[in-house]
Amino acid sequence: MSNNEKRAKHPLIDTLLTIKGNPRIAIYTEPLWVIPFNLYSPFVAVYMAALMLSDRQIGLVASIFMFFRAISALFSGAITDKLGRKLTTFIFDMASWSIPCLLWAFSQNFWWFVVAAAFNGLMQITDNSWTCLLIEDADKSALVRIFSLLHMIAQLAVIFAPLAAIMVNQLSIIPAMRILFLFSFISMTIKFFLLYFLGDETKVGRTRLEETKDMSLWQVMSGYGGIFKKIFASNDMILALALTTIFSIVWMVTGSFFGLYVTGTLNIPEYFLAYFPILRALVIAAFLYLFQPKLDKLGFRYPMLIGLVIFVACKVLLVLTPVGSLYILFVVVFLDAVAFSFVVPRNDSLIQILIEPSERARIRGLMMVIVLGLSIPFGYLAGFLSEMDRRYPFVMVAVFLALMFFIIAFSKKKFDSISKRVKDGDIN
Repeated sequence: MSNNEKRAKHPLIDTLLTIKGNPRIAIYTEPLWVIPFNLYSPFVAVYMAALMLSDRQIGLVASIFMFFRAISALFSGAITDKLGRKLTTFIFDMASWSIPCLLWAFSQNFWWFVVAAAFNGLMQITDNSWTCLLIEDADKSALVRIFSLLHMIAQLAVIFAPLAAIMVNQLSIIPAMRILFLFSFISMTIKFFLLYFLGDETKVGRTRLEETKDMSLWQVMSGYGGIFKKIFASNDMILALALTTIFSIVWMVTGSFFGLYVTGTLNIPEYFLAYFPILRALVIAAFLYLFQPKLDKLGFRYPMLIGLVIFVACKVLLVLTPVGSLYILFVVVFLDAVAFSFVVPRNDSLIQILIEPSERARIRGLMMVIVLGLSIPFGYLAGFLSEMDRRYPFVMVAVFLALMFFIIAFSKKKFDSISKRVKDGDIN
């Protein structure tokens, strides 16, 4: 047996080599988005602070971003059905990523970030359409592997992070970030064109295009009342709603304030912010490759519970980290990466399984309106807490992760049922 044949026996490698259609195009072009995103994202809050934004203004920008995501989510299902998965993804990828990258590159003050946040909030439309494009024609039994591959690509992309660290160290934060944002504009825009011209509309997308071709956008949205009732009449979708809301708050707060806490309170040099994602990425990629196929046998519930315990522990350790303790911060990042590997690929695939497939676009759109509406206040609240003590936002995050643990712990029958459906292939 050749080395290539042996490697192909690994489920993730086999999926990467054999996957077809839109999932293949999405996975293969993902580096063009995820590499630039990982170059600039660790430094965004520090960049804002360098341009004289206060902690509260940084939190307000995060809330504005969430507000426009919520508004976009309201229309996302109808737009995705009306324009098709492929065209919607192209238009709103350009609007929500290419345009903001240019605005961030030339930002001068708080108001530039407000406008960029409004455009960036349109990403909720493309999040809906891109997810439909990714999964609707895919083998549903391969969803965990597909999302695991996407997460692995995201993590491996941070091997380029030292370039950002060198730039920040040599040029200082503001000129380095302007260059990184211009590079991001070019790379991401190329990805959007490739996905549009190489991808295909999904079967469900073609059906919805035909069904809505003689309807206005408002007519397509007219069924939202029934969709809203359907969400809250389904225990599956209530569970999906709860899990998505908690993660929305956790990622928003952590992404907005980790850099400020590490550099401003723990006195770690700014350029080190590029090295934490490298450790995190290596751990996640190794974990997904070595252990994810074995964990698949355990279903969803137990790996997620284990991961959430680790998530809470690492947030508590972060809050207790002494000033200047770089080694403890690396332990925190390591634990966060392990927890991510346990929880996030399962949560991503779980949400898709819980949503009724025949109305996936509109249900996802309306669900995200609810999720983001609930999340909006927490950006400003985290900014307010951060001005009191930069540890407090992470205390809030730990509380939400603990809440997620209890939701999953007390949903044993539901999770057992989902795992059985996946094992039996009884999913759409």
